[in-house]
Formats: sequence, C-alpha cells, structure tokens
Amino acid sequence: MEKKALPMMSFVESIATCFKKYVTFKGRARRSEYWWFWIIPYLVSAGAGYLFQWKLAQRALLESQIVDALFDEKKHEALLAQASSVDSIFTTWIIVIAILWLVLLLPSLAVLTRRLHDTGHSGWIIVLNFIPVVDFVTLIMTFIYTVMDSKKETNKFGPSPKYVDA
Repeated sequence: MEKKALPMMSFVESIATCFKKYVTFKGRARRSEYWWFWIIPYLVSAGAGYLFQWKLAQRALLESQIVDALFDEKKHEALLAQASSVDSIFTTWIIVIAILWLVLLLPSLAVLTRRLHDTGHSGWIIVLNFIPVVDFVTLIMTFIYTVMDSKKETNKFGPSPKYVDA
C-alpha cells in the first residue's frame, strides 16, 4: 500500500503536542514537531544572552560613573542606588529564565528522543552528548539525525507520525 505524507505541523500544533507529551520518551516525532518546538529554548537562550550582555554594559557604565562621582556624595549614593536597581532587575529576569529552562528541559529532551526514534535511532545517543571527547561527534550525529526525513515504515519505536496509508 502506498504511503502518503501528511502536511507539516504548524508552530502551535507542535507546541501543543510537545506539552501534551511533556515527558513521553516513547514513540516518534516529526521533523516539524521537533524544530518548531526548539524555537522556544533557542529564544530563551538568546534572551538570556542579551540580558547578560545588557547587565554587563549597564554595570560597566555605572561603575565608571561611580568612580567619577567618588567625591560627590549625593551623586555617588544615587549611582549606587541605580546599580542596586539594575542588579535586582537582572536577578528577577535570571530567575524567570531559570524557571523557563526548567519547564522546557523535560519536553525538549522528550521531543529530541522521539525525533531520534523517528529516524530509527535510540534516544540514548543523547547521553553520549554529555561525555567529554565523544560529545562533539555525537552532537553532529544528533543534528544529522534530527534533519533526516521520517522513515516511512513502522520501526521498533512505532508507526510513522508523518506517513499514513493512502
């Protein structure tokens, strides 16, 4: 029987599916499900990077101003208060980002495992990514497996989520 490919998952479908299967490591995930979902951790990481850069720039600016105002007590105190405010905003955002990362960790690992299953590979490859020396090779292998197309046939991890009988 001929297999027919279903249309690509939308961004919303992907997010809904990944959160519905929050810690489901069994089964298979389509390429679109995996890549749409991974946009979120990428954006969180990018946001954390920009926030960190902003913090460093603000801190450097304030420190130079504090040194310049060392002998002006009022200005010095105002700048110290401003530095404290920058620190509290930064701390709040770091806590928010850490919570987001914790919320996204398990579904990210689950969808990666299911994506590897879809290409016929074990999810245990992920563990190799944490071993020094072999991690670079396994990261490249993992990336290649995630961009591969789904296997049309049923494999040991279940039926294809992309291809259905026509």
